[in-house]
Amino acid sequence: MNEQTIRELDKNITEDEKLILDSVDKFLEKDVKPYVKEFESEDKYPQDIADKMADLGLFGATISQDYGGLGLSAVTYSKIVENVSSVWMSVSGIFNSHLIMCAAVEKHGTDEMKENLAAMGPKFRTYKAGLN
Repeated sequence: MNEQTIRELDKNITEDEKLILDSVDKFLEKDVKPYVKEFESEDKYPQDIADKMADLGLFGATISQDYGGLGLSAVTYSKIVENVSSVWMSVSGIFNSHLIMCAAVEKHGTDEMKENLAAMGPKFRTYKAGLN
């Protein structure tokens, strides 16, 4: 993708999405970056970081607001993944794998599954149907 295309895509990011991107960047600087070496070297699961990502809504980033997600565009979501991955790649896998399952339920799930998805609300902890 060339620079002009990237600039054009960036123009479509809403003010709310810019605020979310800023919040994610602040979270990464304060709550992730200082702990990467420790967690990687000790092979620890970053539960506190995962909880904070859930609080930010990353587990439902692209899920429709009808189901309790943030309803972000693919462009904004890709920027979040890029920013998170630039600090600690492993952490992006935590919310990405979860989001894939939620997106499959949103698009192809039964009505009951979709109701369960909506009941989880914005934090989107572990979705029982596929990840447990």
